[in-house]
Amino acid sequence: MKTGNHNTTIMHFFSKHLGLLVFYVLGTFITFSQTLPKPPEPPKGMVYVPAGTFIMGSEIGDPDERPKHIASTKAFFIDRYEISNAEFAQFDPTFRFPEDKKSNAAVVTWSQADAYAKWAGKRLPTEKEWEKAARGTDGRMFPWGDTYDSTYVVWDQKSTRGTAIAKPESPYGCYDMAGGVWEWTNDWYQPYPGNQTPMEEYGETYKVMRGGSNFNNQSFLRTTQRYYLLPEDIRAYPVGFRCAKDIE
Repeated sequence: MKTGNHNTTIMHFFSKHLGLLVFYVLGTFITFSQTLPKPPEPPKGMVYVPAGTFIMGSEIGDPDERPKHIASTKAFFIDRYEISNAEFAQFDPTFRFPEDKKSNAAVVTWSQADAYAKWAGKRLPTEKEWEKAARGTDGRMFPWGDTYDSTYVVWDQKSTRGTAIAKPESPYGCYDMAGGVWEWTNDWYQPYPGNQTPMEEYGETYKVMRGGSNFNNQSFLRTTQRYYLLPEDIRAYPVGFRCAKDIE
């Protein structure tokens, strides 16, 4: 019948030209890929985070994490690790720490962290930038994924940066974004747009810190967890920082 012959002709045509079609699609993809701008090379010790949107906040955490929403950032660089004691001492020679803690995260006030960042030609990350660097664009609960694993977290200052903390690293290659020390951000503690839960701490009194530190509670290690602290009072919490840098 004509139908059978017609189908056979079609199958013969596709089998004959399938190779050409594959090469055409592959060539188009390669050409398109080559036209995409190449990501800039990060400065030493930093990673690149591209511009774009990501999922910020959570509906299952504390009231200040709500609402879960789409946020966006420009492209930026951010430090792979927290600033160490030895690195901070290069900026402030009067900074004292135990000799065996050179590679541990420096615990400093917000103004000390801000001053270091400016000295280094960088700045403190915004809260948006910190969360994006920690969780990527897939809305993950922890820097390594959605399942809690205590072996990815160090609970005190006995271990140096990157030794056993939060591995594998965040989607963009940052270490130690859960556990260890809290990390300062540049932002005042303010409600997210659309948040209707009153908090007397909101305003320009407290700075936001992220990262969970050494609380023995996995909820504090989530990428969306927010906490607030007076900028110059670190008596109760070990707070360190990592720097960010604009891309010119």
